[in-house]
Amino acid sequence: MGVSAISREDVFARNLSADASPTISVIIITYRRLSELTQCLASVLRADLPRDAEIVVVCNGHEPAIRKLLKFFAARDPRIIIVEIKSTSPAAARNSALARATGEIIYFLDDDVTVTRDLFARALATFAAWPDAMVVGGPNLTPPNSQTFQHCVGEVFSSRFGAATVRDRFCRRGSMRPTDDSALILCNLALRRATISELREPFKEHLVCNEENVLLGELSAGGARMLHDPDLIVYHGRRSNLREFAAQVFRYGRGRWQNTMVAPSSLSLPYIIPAIFILYLISILLVRTPIYLGPLFVYLGLLLGASAAAALDLRKPLTFFLFLVLFPLCHVSYGSGFLFQMISSIFVPFKSVGKRALRRT
Repeated sequence: MGVSAISREDVFARNLSADASPTISVIIITYRRLSELTQCLASVLRADLPRDAEIVVVCNGHEPAIRKLLKFFAARDPRIIIVEIKSTSPAAARNSALARATGEIIYFLDDDVTVTRDLFARALATFAAWPDAMVVGGPNLTPPNSQTFQHCVGEVFSSRFGAATVRDRFCRRGSMRPTDDSALILCNLALRRATISELREPFKEHLVCNEENVLLGELSAGGARMLHDPDLIVYHGRRSNLREFAAQVFRYGRGRWQNTMVAPSSLSLPYIIPAIFILYLISILLVRTPIYLGPLFVYLGLLLGASAAAALDLRKPLTFFLFLVLFPLCHVSYGSGFLFQMISSIFVPFKSVGKRALRRT
């Protein structure tokens, strides 16, 4: 049976004849998110997590309030394991968590997500039913109770115009299917420990973000089978203002160039277009012929169409005007981050980037 169109019922029916579910370790890296972590852990403990599971929470740096919260939860559920480390990059923190985790399945969550009740049961059923599946992931959706601005950010990320080939990380569509890293994201990602047990540095610790893309690229090159399951859902809070949104997407652009430096074959045209667009906008100041404005008018037409479609999807017509800002901001921020990191890599030793200012989620 293939995996090009697998329903929820198919997964659990097939799992009836599979061996016992493998053991699981949930890994959460936390930093300065007391409220979000509280909600995250509460949702994980409400979910169908097996009794023999472990929840490895890494406190990335000295934070007394976080430590107190974790001890509170650990006193009420022995599955919670607290790991305290000196402040480091999120990738290094995840490597520390991997060294502590013992489960056959490693499930990565961000500290600001909440999970659905059947998340872990569905993931374990999938791994048990398809022993050749090495990686399984699903989308991170905008929480239903989010503010209008946050819903708009979610629409941008889940649209083809806003996120191009990576939109499936942010929306629920289709059925379970084979995929590459374009549909997988670290805030909702499960993999078999055996796939990374031989890697000296599973997550490259110098990367500013997107470290899972490099890891998944390595696994894919080695023949690992990866699945995207749109029913494997977590809810992930969106940025609440333009500045935070722009900073997030700028960091994504930086991470993409770093990914390119590690794995040049991972670069494709959709990742380059925002940077090209910025260079084109700058060049308009130098080239003063009407025909040269053609691409700009094409972009404006696409922007109007995408903004109208997003506003209709939200059923909030007035958000049309906000989308006219969010889509260009997304493209320009991503392209700027890409160009910034590309230029920086010329003057700054590549590995040294990871030793500075890598705080992010």
